[in-house]
Amino acid sequence: MSSPLTGTRIAIIGHPDADLAGIAACIPDSFLVTVAHDDSLNYEFAEFAAVILAFGAHQGAPNSLIKAWEEISEFQIPRAIVITHLEHSDADFDEAVLIARRMFHEGVTPFLVLHDDNGVPCAFIDLETLAIRDYSSGALVIKSSEEDHRVIIQEFREEYLDSVSDIEEPRFSTGLFVPILPFSSTLKLGSDELVGYLKQIADS
Repeated sequence: MSSPLTGTRIAIIGHPDADLAGIAACIPDSFLVTVAHDDSLNYEFAEFAAVILAFGAHQGAPNSLIKAWEEISEFQIPRAIVITHLEHSDADFDEAVLIARRMFHEGVTPFLVLHDDNGVPCAFIDLETLAIRDYSSGALVIKSSEEDHRVIIQEFREEYLDSVSDIEEPRFSTGLFVPILPFSSTLKLGSDELVGYLKQIADS
């Protein structure tokens, strides 16, 4: 019997410098992945089960992606916006989220980025469960958040929960829920979160 994920076509689009190859490398082989640079978007996006749009946290999103995003949105295909290169010294995930929302007029942040004592991204906090997804050891460890964390992110969590309150589970597969996800292939952050959303397509 074939894998339930076999034949699930995923498109990754963005500027060549947005680490599209790094994103593609973290997606299981059971998905059929197409990588398309923003200067060669000649695809029928309705044929894909999901589309990932990527841009660097230190670069911003090129305007050439707006038209493609509008086309994809018309089909209500499951979509994710992935913010890459978190490791860059000029990276600002929060600012990149604002840019994404301004350009594409949608997107919610299920995770916020946490940094170590040297300012290097090392973990995420899940705004739904309040769990800490800690990658500082080199592997994902899920921990309970502390009260200090909960106080700091309370406003962000309320905004997130309000934005998803009317969307049925599994949210990503509905095409109505567009997560904006942090990612760094260098730091090995974000692949579990992205693949978790992609698997909802096959499970729905």
